[in-house]
Amino acid sequence: MSYLILFAAVFFLSTSVLFVKWTSAPAETAAFYRMLFSSLMLLPFLDYRSLFSLRSNTRYAILFSGTLLAFHFWLWFLSLDYTTVASSTLFVTSSPIFVLIGNALFFKKHPTRKGLAFALVAVLGGMLVAAGDIQIGRDALYGDVLALLAALLIAGYWLVGQHIRTEMKTNDYSFSVYFVATFVLGFMLLVRDTTFVGFEGVNWWYFIALAFFPTLLGHNLFNYALARVSATVVSITILGEALWGMLFGFVFFEERLGVMQWIGAAVLLGGIYLFLKEDARSTRTDVVS
Repeated sequence: MSYLILFAAVFFLSTSVLFVKWTSAPAETAAFYRMLFSSLMLLPFLDYRSLFSLRSNTRYAILFSGTLLAFHFWLWFLSLDYTTVASSTLFVTSSPIFVLIGNALFFKKHPTRKGLAFALVAVLGGMLVAAGDIQIGRDALYGDVLALLAALLIAGYWLVGQHIRTEMKTNDYSFSVYFVATFVLGFMLLVRDTTFVGFEGVNWWYFIALAFFPTLLGHNLFNYALARVSATVVSITILGEALWGMLFGFVFFEERLGVMQWIGAAVLLGGIYLFLKEDARSTRTDVVS
């Protein structure tokens, strides 16, 4: 049953690309309403007493984490205007590699030689995907860069979050960072003079769907599964988001990948899979020793 829930979580997370591609609103507007509606949906489930009693350091960390999340969604949504769904989700899925770098630089958690080798394999796969996208045009390569930056930002969000999640309930933490991200994106809309409401009415349904399916349902199912399935299994199954992205791109948007992109996708996902397995093995070894 837990594995079925995990499968459902990956699927719902992956639907994000569909609603983003279908909306005609600007990327930052879609990101703003995703965070706003997600925050509103969480209001009935908050522990308000705990929220108002947070330490100052925790509040600063939430501000930083929410800001990273805001820019992650903006850049990722924007990348889908330039590159394929498959390439965008592949590059965003590479975020564990940036988590590795962040842990090594800031928390002195150095990877094993095998882990580093597998990370380099994943980087090679990403380069092959990018090389295939160059054949499509410069816009596709620009979209790849945006997706890669989005992966870097979400890795930073995870690195900050892993040190404050232990003192906050899941819904309280999610609401806090979504609330901050909403304000950051709202400020961005004002500065860039981007519309808050100047789009077709159907977009409101896409925004609500973005908040409910991939954000609340997808992430909450992941949190539920994490308590019942090993973290290793959960982290590896996140790779399924890239596979769903490739399928959605093919079925709904008639995207076709070239030979170079298929090879790159296989190398990238294979490298991340082996890296996550090695990281889990080394973590268990550290705990035992």
